[in-house]
Amino acid sequence: ALMIILVPALTFDRRSKPLAGIARPATAETRSAIAMRAESVADWVLRRRGGESRLNQALDNAGVSLRPGEFIVLGASGAVAAGGFGLALSGPLFALILMIVALFVPRMVLTVRTDRRRTAFADQLDGTLQLIAGNLRAGYGLTQAANSVAQEAEAPTSEEFERVVVETRLGRGLTDALDSMAERVGSDDFRWVVQAITIQREVGGDLAELLDTVSSTIRERQQLRRQVKALSAEGRISAYVLIALPFAMAGLLMGTNPDYISLLVDKPLGRVLSVLAVILMIIGIMWIRRIIRLVL
Repeated sequence: ALMIILVPALTFDRRSKPLAGIARPATAETRSAIAMRAESVADWVLRRRGGESRLNQALDNAGVSLRPGEFIVLGASGAVAAGGFGLALSGPLFALILMIVALFVPRMVLTVRTDRRRTAFADQLDGTLQLIAGNLRAGYGLTQAANSVAQEAEAPTSEEFERVVVETRLGRGLTDALDSMAERVGSDDFRWVVQAITIQREVGGDLAELLDTVSSTIRERQQLRRQVKALSAEGRISAYVLIALPFAMAGLLMGTNPDYISLLVDKPLGRVLSVLAVILMIIGIMWIRRIIRLVL
C-alpha cells in the first residue's frame, strides 16, 4: 500500500540535471500529502544527523535525480513493502530478514550506479581529451571546447561537461568547476588533466599538445587496466559464485524440501542462526568486494 501511494506520488520531471546544492524542482500537484509529509520528516532527520550533504553528493555521483528526502522515503517504503511481503509469505522472522536486506538495497544500487558511471567516464576520457584538443587547435577557447564536449560526447561525459558550462555561466571559475567535476567522477586521470589545465593557465604553453600527451598516457593506463581485469576474471567470477551459492541453495531447499529448512524458521535457535547468517553474509559480501576491487 505504501509503495502504491508513495512511488507514483514522488514521480516528477527529471529531464534536467540540477546543480549541486540547489534544491531540485518538484511539482506539488503530483504529490500526496502523505508523501510530502514523509519527505519533510526525512529531510529533517538528515539535517539533524548531518547526512543530507553526504547523501546529496552520493546521489549526484550516481546520476540519480532525486532529493535526499525522496530517496529515503522510497527506500523506507520499499523496506516496509518487503516486510509485509515476508510477513504474508512466511512469518515475522522472514519479514525481518527481508526488511533488513531491503534497507541495504538502495545503498547498493547507488554504489553500482556510481561505479558504472565512473567506469563509463574513464573509458570516454581519451576521446574527450582528443575532442578538446581538436577544438583548441581550431581556435576555440577552453570554455567553448567544454561546451562542444557537452553537445557531442556521450553520457555521462556530456552531462558532466554540461554542468561545468552552466556553472561557468553562473559566474564560477572554470578551474573550480573542473575540480568539482573531478571529485564527482572520482577519476585520478581526470584530476591530472585538471592540474595540467590549471598549470597551463598560470604559466602558459600549448594546451592542445599538453592534452595530447596526457591522452596518450591515459590510453596506456586504460590498456593496462583491461589486461589486469582480464587476468583477474577467474577470481571475480569465483567471488560471485560464493556470494550467490548460499542464497541459491536456500531457495532450492525451500522449493524441494521445505521441512528440511523449516527448522531455521520454526525453532528459536534456527531464527537466531538465520539472522546471524544474513549478517555474516553481508559482511562477507563487503569483504569480497574489497578484495576483488581493482586499484590502478
